[in-house]
Amino acid sequence: MANQKNTKRINPAEIPIVLGEPINYARAMINEVLRNLGYQRVYSAANAFEIIEAMNVWQPRVVIMENLLPDMPGTELVHKFRREDIVPDRGVPVIMVTSDPNVETVQKARMAGVDEFAAKPISHATIKERLDEVLMRPRPFIEGKNYVGPCRRRKRNLDYKGSLKRISDPIEVTVQSPDAALNERMLIQCAERLTNLAVSINPRDRGGMRSLFNTACEANEIARQIQDDALELATRCVARYIEGVGASGALNADVIKAHMGAIRMLLTQTDRESSERLEIAQGLQKIVQRKLREAA
Repeated sequence: MANQKNTKRINPAEIPIVLGEPINYARAMINEVLRNLGYQRVYSAANAFEIIEAMNVWQPRVVIMENLLPDMPGTELVHKFRREDIVPDRGVPVIMVTSDPNVETVQKARMAGVDEFAAKPISHATIKERLDEVLMRPRPFIEGKNYVGPCRRRKRNLDYKGSLKRISDPIEVTVQSPDAALNERMLIQCAERLTNLAVSINPRDRGGMRSLFNTACEANEIARQIQDDALELATRCVARYIEGVGASGALNADVIKAHMGAIRMLLTQTDRESSERLEIAQGLQKIVQRKLREAA
C-alpha cells in the first residue's frame, strides 16, 4: 500500500519532451522508442542552440540529450541553463545519453546537474527506467555555492548500514555539508556492491557492464568528496579497468575483488599522509595498466 501511495500517476501522452540528438538515425530511433512508450509530444533538436530554443517554446517536462553536440558539449549546456535564466525552468530533469561514457564525462555530467545518465546503444528498457526515475521520483532542486542541480542524494534510510545489493540502490552523495563518516560508510557499501556485481556478472553482458562501470564512477565520486588522494586513485583505477576491458568481455572478477580489498585497507588506515597508502594505490594503477595492455 505504501508503494502505491508514493507512486505518481503520469499520462505519457501529456508529457512534453525535448530530444536533443545531432545524428538523424539516432534521433529517429529514440523518438520511435518514446512513441512506443506512449510519449507523443516529442520535440527534436539537433544542437545546443535548438535545444534552448525548443525548451523556451515547448517548456518540456524532461530533456533527453546527447553529450556530443556539434556546437558545445551537453555537459556545458546543462551547466549553463542550470545557472542562467535562459530557459523557463532551470530545474527541468535532464537525461543525458552518449556514445562516450568515460569516467570524465560521467563526472562532468553529475557536476553540471544532469539527473540521469545512459550509454549508447540505449535500450527501450533503459529509456523507460530513466524516464520513470525523473518523472515519478523527482529529486529536490539544489542551488548551492558550487553546485546547482538535482539533489545527488537519492531518498533512502541513512541509518541503514547493510549492503546495497540492487543495481537501483542509490549511493550518490550530496555536495552540501559532506559528512566524512557517512561518505566512508557509503564507500564501504559501494565496495561490497562492486564485488557482488563483479562476481555475478556475465562479462559479455553490456548492460551489466555499464551498471558495474557506473557504480565504479560513483565510488570515485565518493572518494573525491572524502578528499583522500589514495582512495581517489584506487577508485579511479577500478573504473578505468572496467572501462578498458568491459567491451572485450575479458573482465576478471578477481581484479575487482583485489581493488575492493585494497580500498577497505585504505579506509582502515587513518594516516592519510602515509606513503604506504599511496604505494597501495599506485600498485593498483600498475596492475590496471598491465591488464589493459594484455586486453589491447
